Amino acid sequence: MNGKRIYISTLCIKFQDYEWLKTCLDDFHDFPVGLEHATWWGLQPELPELLDEKKSMFYGMPTTIHAPFHEICNKPGSPGEQEMIETFDRACRVYHECGATSMVMHTNESHFQEADRPAMRERSKEMILFWHERFKAQGIHMTVENVGFPKKDNLLFDYDHFIQLFSELPEDIGCLIDTGHAMLNDWDIPALIKTLGPRIRGYHLNNNDGVNDAHYPTFAPDGYLSPEKMEEIVAAIAQYSPDADLILEYMFGDRITEEQMHSDIRRVARIMEENRR
Repeated sequence: MNGKRIYISTLCIKFQDYEWLKTCLDDFHDFPVGLEHATWWGLQPELPELLDEKKSMFYGMPTTIHAPFHEICNKPGSPGEQEMIETFDRACRVYHECGATSMVMHTNESHFQEADRPAMRERSKEMILFWHERFKAQGIHMTVENVGFPKKDNLLFDYDHFIQLFSELPEDIGCLIDTGHAMLNDWDIPALIKTLGPRIRGYHLNNNDGVNDAHYPTFAPDGYLSPEKMEEIVAAIAQYSPDADLILEYMFGDRITEEQMHSDIRRVARIMEENRR
């Protein structure tokens, strides 16, 4: 990718209008930009079949994969665990068909009782290691994303536990920082980037309103973090994890246009180039 590892998440099309996204990517001529395919979402049952129909449009383009938005902390042997395994196995197939270079997974999805938090963290780590072995056997590079926020009361790994998690996982399991999730939990994002450094192998770059996981454009003037603060975050990325994948995540709707997308790609690339060590 010409030294630039920038991607667009298919969230921006609600995992539906793949033709529009392909046009946006084709119309950007500065350097190759890739995409991150979502593979399963319970709120959109048709996603897997539609992706199977449309994914060949993007063959040959830089690609990352988002593992299913499925709860991984299921009761062993339960129907939920079996469905999770089936959806993840399907994502592995898409990974290979699309020539992807990494797959990110969540630590958990659902709300839980506070008393269950320690056991849930252990179960989450157990399942991350379960998928690590299956991914590694297939040559799939994996990352694990920070998720959860107060409105949904589903933050399983807080700031300190999230950092600790990567001291307990094998080195080849990378970290992915979602800036929107981090700001909803008031995390010090530049400090987190400095602490984890090159262990961070991917970012979901987005902004929000401080309450909802709204996926505003990264440099939205009305975002919870100002454009200047977001530029500081990208500068920290350039200094401490310059080889990480940078995935721009936009909510589908009126905020995302081709012009907005292209402007953000150029702004991120410029900041990375100006601050890379």
